[in-house]
Amino acid sequence: MSEKSFIRHRLHEEDSANQLDDGSSLLANADWHAVRHAIVAYVLRKGQPRDVAEDVAQESLYKLVAYTRQGRPASLYGLALKIAGNSLIDRVRGETRFGAPVDETYACEAPLPDKVAEDRQQLERLNAALEGIPSLRRAVLMRRRVENQSHARIAAELGLSIAAVEKHIVRGLGDLRKAMADRVARGKGKS
Repeated sequence: MSEKSFIRHRLHEEDSANQLDDGSSLLANADWHAVRHAIVAYVLRKGQPRDVAEDVAQESLYKLVAYTRQGRPASLYGLALKIAGNSLIDRVRGETRFGAPVDETYACEAPLPDKVAEDRQQLERLNAALEGIPSLRRAVLMRRRVENQSHARIAAELGLSIAAVEKHIVRGLGDLRKAMADRVARGKGKS
């Protein structure tokens, strides 16, 4: 017997029983396993996974018992399926209330914590290396690389020739590279 014909058969049996029943024995005489089975089948036909169908059946049976205690429904199965349909709608509304789920491939722009720690260590090494070079060379490097001043302006403000400024920059960068490499080598030797 197919699911649809099973439900139609149960609805017909129920209607016949309700015509003879005075309403007091509806809860006691109901085949709750069959009602639960009908709800699960209904939810599965709606394209929901098995776990959702089980949850909806549980919720629906709870509500159905509460309704039948208040009064006798015209059709127990009809009310059960109506409650299940409303539960599915409530689930969909609840899932969409907070917006779409975040895509797992969404890339965060912030660097990873290990990269932040590595960059801080490198900045500390750079500051220590800057402190280790002569003050005039450091001043020329800072003006050129950090403040982006021209060679001519640096030469004019510090009283140097443009060739001397270029030499300070080249030597200063060489000193920094060497100091950074030495500090990295020393750091690897500690571990």
